[in-house]
Amino acid sequence: MFLNELKIENTLGKIRSIKFSNGLNLIVDETIENNKKSTGNNVGKTTVLRLVDFCLGSSGKNIYQDSEFKGQENSTIKDFLFGENIIITLILVDDLDFPKESVIIKKNFLKYSKKIQQINGESITNDKEFDLKLKELIFETTVEKPTFKQIISKNIRDEKNKLINIVKVLNPYTKIEEYEALFLFWLGINTDTHNQKELLVKEKTREDSFRKRLKKEGELSLIEQQLELVNSKIKEFQQIKSNYNFNEKFEVQIEELNIVKLNLSKLSTEFSRLNMRRELILESKEDLEKEKSNIDVNQIESLYNKASKLVPNLQVSFKETVQFHNDLIDEKIKYIVKELPSVNDQLFSITNQITQLRGEERKLSEFISASDYSEAYDDILIELNNQFERKGNLEERTKYWITSNEKLERITDELETINSNINSKDDLIQKRVTLFNKYFTKISNKLYGEEYLLSTQKNEKGYDLIVTNIEGNPSTGKKKGQIAAFDFAYIRFAEEIEIKLLHFIMHDQLENMHDNQLSTILIDLANSINCQFILPIVRDKIPSDLSIEKQIILRLSESDKLFKI
Repeated sequence: MFLNELKIENTLGKIRSIKFSNGLNLIVDETIENNKKSTGNNVGKTTVLRLVDFCLGSSGKNIYQDSEFKGQENSTIKDFLFGENIIITLILVDDLDFPKESVIIKKNFLKYSKKIQQINGESITNDKEFDLKLKELIFETTVEKPTFKQIISKNIRDEKNKLINIVKVLNPYTKIEEYEALFLFWLGINTDTHNQKELLVKEKTREDSFRKRLKKEGELSLIEQQLELVNSKIKEFQQIKSNYNFNEKFEVQIEELNIVKLNLSKLSTEFSRLNMRRELILESKEDLEKEKSNIDVNQIESLYNKASKLVPNLQVSFKETVQFHNDLIDEKIKYIVKELPSVNDQLFSITNQITQLRGEERKLSEFISASDYSEAYDDILIELNNQFERKGNLEERTKYWITSNEKLERITDELETINSNINSKDDLIQKRVTLFNKYFTKISNKLYGEEYLLSTQKNEKGYDLIVTNIEGNPSTGKKKGQIAAFDFAYIRFAEEIEIKLLHFIMHDQLENMHDNQLSTILIDLANSINCQFILPIVRDKIPSDLSIEKQIILRLSESDKLFKI
């Protein structure tokens, strides 16, 4: 699918319409050329990329909120988007010259009943359903993982992590299982089982944590040996007990006492289990709280405010990163502790039952003590009941171990089945990587006279993709060239194996590249590959020897900003 048109409208009519073409599409900031005293910032050239991203599923907050320092909002832009009920329409087509199919997406920035979120006229206000619908229409797949937003993350490189990373383009907290699903999808490998794999990995992590707690009280083999010893002692004491003869009523009282002690043993075991569960929850909560950053962000912000007076355009991201991390931890804590009230209630109930049974035990013990029997018999009963109580505790711990072993065995078997299925495709994966490198090395060689390679790296958690950088740590400009080479190579690769893709690449901040490589990208690559290369750029950063007037799709300046406000 290609970008055809992006429209910005409100209830009064059209504000701006941007038509896209094949090849190079330049969004030029001409401020500096027209007025060298102007800064050229905030005219809206990067916003075009973010509006496309918004239509394809992003929240759109980065349009009016600083992407690195989320406490800073452009109130003028935000009030305009919300107050004027701005509607953004994005039109995608399968062919720019002779379109047969199209996807028309319409969204606004309002919420709840005022929210507009449509695909081909159908209202889909649920974001997850919206993501799934776009994935079905554009990529013709219904697999749960990766998400549509993850799949297209490399197509729109407007945020920091996408501008400095070639393949690791998702948020910093993304696990390798999610990346594996994304990488295999990019390579055209079926990912039907990856959602199940991700759930199994989470379940295994929880069970491993529980087993660590069990191991503190002894391995299963030790518990089994202890249980054998306890059973032996019970048998021995029962034999000694059977040698004593008492009247029938006494035996009934003894039996009642044994029943009380047995119930106490069961309740004590259940109390121990619930208390272990409670401590595990609190321990997990404490571990998560330790992960929260306690840095005095107000003090740091004070330093930033002072620095901003010296450097007006200072870009910062510390506070937002800390806040995002802490919010994520808080959500995890909420999920973990939601079971705590129920556990506490059960512990309270069991404590009351134990108190009641202790009273009954005391009365029965007093009756038996008043009876005419030897103290040796009393000692035998006490020891016998102690052994029964210990047996109950050991049996419960054995049950925990057996259940945990069975659960981990099931999880391991299912993961092995899924991983075996993925590993069976290794030959295909390597062939796809080899094919990709045919284009990647050629394009990188054209840019820098060097050949970069994509390769796979596999560990117990899954496949990873690695880009080999021959020269070590590249400069900022060269890194952007590597990213461009990767994205162009992917277009060629995807077309050859005939997998569905978006035929556009949107890059921000390419000005750091050397003029030679920038010229190669703008003139040669962008117009020789069947794709659209959309680039926001400042006029005086374009190499002077390039004739690019026909490739300009939008001209902006301090006096003619994107939103015209």
